Amino acid sequence: MLGLSWILAVLLLFADADSLPARVQVRHPAMDAPLYVIVPFGEPGDTDPVLRDSTLKFSEDLSDRGVRSALGLPTDSVEAVANAALICSQYRAAGILVSEMRFASTKGFNAPEFALGFIPYIGPVISGGGALDRTAIHAQYKLFLVDCRGKVAWRTITTAQKIHQGANVAAGLTEISFKAVAEAADEFAARRAQAR
Repeated sequence: MLGLSWILAVLLLFADADSLPARVQVRHPAMDAPLYVIVPFGEPGDTDPVLRDSTLKFSEDLSDRGVRSALGLPTDSVEAVANAALICSQYRAAGILVSEMRFASTKGFNAPEFALGFIPYIGPVISGGGALDRTAIHAQYKLFLVDCRGKVAWRTITTAQKIHQGANVAAGLTEISFKAVAEAADEFAARRAQAR
């Protein structure tokens, strides 16, 4: 009788990666390259489409840069770091990528002071005349590579901003989040290239 792990290995070998559930999806730039598990952005149970789409975009950006990744289960970042050894063994990974994405908005054109806190998006800003005001929106993305012992091995912070006008602020937030994660993917790929 065939073992369950052998059957699963055969199914994974012949399955289309995009048809697999998120927890076993693996991007395959090079099968012999180290695998990194991406902890999805946001808290467990978060259904924010901006964070979901940014997580998927980050995985695609890594794949485009030759970095193999797998989307992990939504996990609190502190819990993910505490369970790094278990996560690494489950995925046979070289490390886990833990992220934090924050957004801020300012009425003017000046960048916000991220150190002072973040302003959550609560809807469009309406002026006294009823027209939508131009709002500067900002994204700050923190990426941490955590090794399998639970230690931070590398980190980067990227930012992106734009002046947004209109009611669809989520589209603007998605646009700047994509820019921030693309820059982080560039930096992580460059780090991997130097480590070889």
